[in-house]
Amino acid sequence: MITELVLKDYKVQQTGADGGHHYISTEIEHKGEIRKLVVLFANKYDESELKDNMQIRIKGQLVDEGNNVDLMMIGTTLEK
Repeated sequence: MITELVLKDYKVQQTGADGGHHYISTEIEHKGEIRKLVVLFANKYDESELKDNMQIRIKGQLVDEGNNVDLMMIGTTLEK
């Protein structure tokens, strides 16, 4: 399901894989519950624009595999 969100309270995280990638970790309300959300970006340019707690609008495919697993947003882009 393609979803668009506005986030302002999140943390930018980083991996060492594939030359290093940045992703977002936050919590959102989803179906009436507060759930952890991990946001993975489609391209490194959008990753380089991230700064902690700066309001952003993102769009990507929301993946919900059940309440015992964190929500994921994949193929995400920063919307201008």
